[in-house]
Amino acid sequence: MANRKTSRGQQIDIDGIALANETTVAVGNMRVNARGDQLDSKGNIVKTKTEQAQAYYQSNPKAAVKTVSIKDAVDVSATKQMEQTPVAQKPKATKQSKPKAKEQPKMKEVELPNGDIELVEDTDE
Repeated sequence: MANRKTSRGQQIDIDGIALANETTVAVGNMRVNARGDQLDSKGNIVKTKTEQAQAYYQSNPKAAVKTVSIKDAVDVSATKQMEQTPVAQKPKATKQSKPKAKEQPKMKEVELPNGDIELVEDTDE
């Protein structure tokens, strides 16, 4: 990842720190290092994380992930037949003019004696 800034403005490379300390014994009672490898009482690697995962998936075959396609099965004979048939040409579109907008009558605002405003068709042309 990228470098991060602390609240004091210092740059810290978290990934670099993690890589540099992979073999350091992790805090806790599991006896593992930062990578997840099992360790003995002296800190030597007994079983790596990869070996642990492989052993788990060998003993639990139903836990293994299958790669499947979400696409429907393809009929090969239909595909070949479609490739052999000529493609029909689309008719070219003719240029159509835009419909003309209806002319709206000119309106004017008229103030009524009670203070309301009403729109009235302008006939002063």
